[in-house]
Amino acid sequence: MSVAQIEHELARLRMNEDGSLGARASVLNLIVVTSEESAPEVTRLVSDLAGHYPSRAILLISDPYEEEANLDIGLSAFCNARNGMPGGVDHQVCAEQIAIHVEGPPAEHLESLAGPLLLPDLPVFLWYPNGDVSGSLECHGMAALADRLILNSGVSGGCEASLRSIAYFLEHDEVVPAVGDLQWAAISSWRSLIADLFASPERTGELGKIRRVEILHDRTGECQALLMAGWLSMALGWRPESAERTGVGCEFCFDSYSGGVTVELATGSLETALHRVRLYSEELSFQVSCYGERNDACSTVMRGEQLLGKRTVHLGSSGVDVLLGEELRFLKRDETYESALKRAVEMIDL
Repeated sequence: MSVAQIEHELARLRMNEDGSLGARASVLNLIVVTSEESAPEVTRLVSDLAGHYPSRAILLISDPYEEEANLDIGLSAFCNARNGMPGGVDHQVCAEQIAIHVEGPPAEHLESLAGPLLLPDLPVFLWYPNGDVSGSLECHGMAALADRLILNSGVSGGCEASLRSIAYFLEHDEVVPAVGDLQWAAISSWRSLIADLFASPERTGELGKIRRVEILHDRTGECQALLMAGWLSMALGWRPESAERTGVGCEFCFDSYSGGVTVELATGSLETALHRVRLYSEELSFQVSCYGERNDACSTVMRGEQLLGKRTVHLGSSGVDVLLGEELRFLKRDETYESALKRAVEMIDL
């Protein structure tokens, strides 16, 4: 199908019962590059998002390793009927999805397929749900189309290799859009809770007295733990000095203007990717941890066995659909993420 034929067919799908053309409700372009295995789940996620983030979604199911070139195109419209006429006539407001199954050499140049289908004057989000961009032959050309690139570090392959590849991409690629990471988005609430522990004037001074940090996570939360450690290190001015593998994780040593700091990352069989972050100053301990239902968290301040403060909050869902929706709200570069990522890579390369 030509671009003109695709546009004609999408218009037909948006047709109202009275023959008028339903309105297109797109506020953004969403390009998704995925595999055959992941395509059904990714398609469901993108379809569910259409109600909250109306878009023209271009789903590219890529298999560059087939010898013969092949293209299959499927078109969908997700429409809601709205009563906007005095006579009670319902008219449709629609989001659109274009699914292109690409095999063989064309899969190495997906930008030539996606570019002509983008709606003009709308931001372009590019999502790689299967992980980072390091193994994607077409990633550089696709990145040139995007205003924001959304990744999910650690999903494909090891976490450390994934973080390294994203950091390398940010530093060396000539055309780098803003980058979002679903693993970073997943710890947004945790970072806010930790910052809140030191918000009062009498507690702010304790930040310079932190001597030890413990981060407990499960095997799926390694990237979240490393990014958390990188964020703390950059925010508090700790300089990485050494790293040591332990039986359950890693131990990192830092130097700061007020003395040495140790950060321990430990893996356990847990129900949550990130389970507990505990910081020890010279007199106090500060903790954020999951409890009860997996979406609840408790933050505490202790002096020895004495409880000085406690707060419980509901973290909300951390599903891919929620995290992706959060990423679709932002276009600008996240310099805090980039600095945390860079520091995390420095730590694992010690």
